[in-house]
Amino acid sequence: MYDLIFNDQNLGDTGSPKYFDLSEHLVPISAMDKREVKPSGMFTIKLELGEFMQEYPDRNVYDASQGDGGFSLGGIPPEELTEALLRYLPQSRSTQYGNPIGREDVREAVFHNYYGFDTLTGLTPDNVIFGDGGRDLLQKWYQLIVSNANRCGDIVLVSAAPWGSYAQGTYINGINTLMAPGTPENGFKFTTEAIDVSLEFALADNRRISGIVFTSPDNPTGNYSSYDELINLIEYSVEKGITHIFVDLIYQVVTDPEVGCYDVNKLYNALSKEAKQSVVFMDGLTKAAGGSNLRNAHMVVGNDHWVHLLKGLATHTVFPNALGEAAALEIYGQENPIDHPWVKRVTGPTAKSRAFVRERFQKLGYKFICDQGYYAFINIWPYLRKVIPKGITIADSQGGQKNRIDTAEDLKTYLTTKCGVAIIHGTVFNQPHFIRFSYANDPVYTEGAIQRLHDSVTALE
Repeated sequence: MYDLIFNDQNLGDTGSPKYFDLSEHLVPISAMDKREVKPSGMFTIKLELGEFMQEYPDRNVYDASQGDGGFSLGGIPPEELTEALLRYLPQSRSTQYGNPIGREDVREAVFHNYYGFDTLTGLTPDNVIFGDGGRDLLQKWYQLIVSNANRCGDIVLVSAAPWGSYAQGTYINGINTLMAPGTPENGFKFTTEAIDVSLEFALADNRRISGIVFTSPDNPTGNYSSYDELINLIEYSVEKGITHIFVDLIYQVVTDPEVGCYDVNKLYNALSKEAKQSVVFMDGLTKAAGGSNLRNAHMVVGNDHWVHLLKGLATHTVFPNALGEAAALEIYGQENPIDHPWVKRVTGPTAKSRAFVRERFQKLGYKFICDQGYYAFINIWPYLRKVIPKGITIADSQGGQKNRIDTAEDLKTYLTTKCGVAIIHGTVFNQPHFIRFSYANDPVYTEGAIQRLHDSVTALE
């Protein structure tokens, strides 16, 4: 027993269970048949190349599946990361807790050197919030939506061909994902008409669209939205009462030299007051520097109340990691971050590969999108319902074998395990007649991957 109480001290009722929150703030009981959130197949598809390598150990394999510049383009040499970390860490107390939203000098570097925000924006480095990669920041944004809405079950609107993890992160946080209508003719892009139809759909289901995600360059389609298109979509969303707008720019550095990055300072200044209070911009090192495992991304948040709420979420969840911040300071700390060697090692080869992809796929007669970023989105409809060459079979979903390509997932299995070229099947992105082909590779490697892909699908009967 401890001797801890003074004679005249009254601690209240500590002998009974007690909710932390007041009764009006308790989470209500709500039953639902919640589905399983399955692991992303994008991290494992490339492992299926092992079956091909075992059978054909002397043949090259090609991984055009995951957009992982840290793997496909060699990544940042460990000795260079070590030097950056040593420059970043203080000489003493080097493993103390950091700032939950990012160290001040890192946020200042992004604010001034990367974005060049002027005084007209009304922003300061405090409006830059770092996180442990893009998924972490998306989680915090979803949590922000639920916190502001004071209810679950509402909607985040995404494109007709969304990145697979958008639909999982929302669901984890009690938000439903709605895919806007879109067609191949417009590259599955967002339109104001698609927003209108989606709002009507949500209203008919007695729900509201609380958030919307715009991605440019897009994953998986590679679509690129112009400056004016982004402005129009942001303003239209606000006009229609969508209060949370997430603009994912994680691929914006990886564009053709004549395209370059968005002028986010100019874009932000062009927005209405209401839009500035509703929009969040995200970017980071994952794609720009091939820093996939550095887990470093940031958001620009114009709404100061949201900044306060996000600081609270960060304090109780995930802090930015030291190595990621060190790499960020190394890049954003220089006057022109997109000219940093780590960035150039990604953007240079990828731009050359992109030009080759456009030329080669067009010459071969494919229907595809290949604007900017890491990916081409290819229509593989002509190769469905075809028979695999004689003597070759693939695993089916029941554990047996089959000799026919019925789905894009079958095509993925055939290409990866029997032909030695890995891609992502479009079912992951709600487009089962397409595949995603990553060209974030050396141009010679990309050329080999295209040839292997073409030889493999044209061998189908």
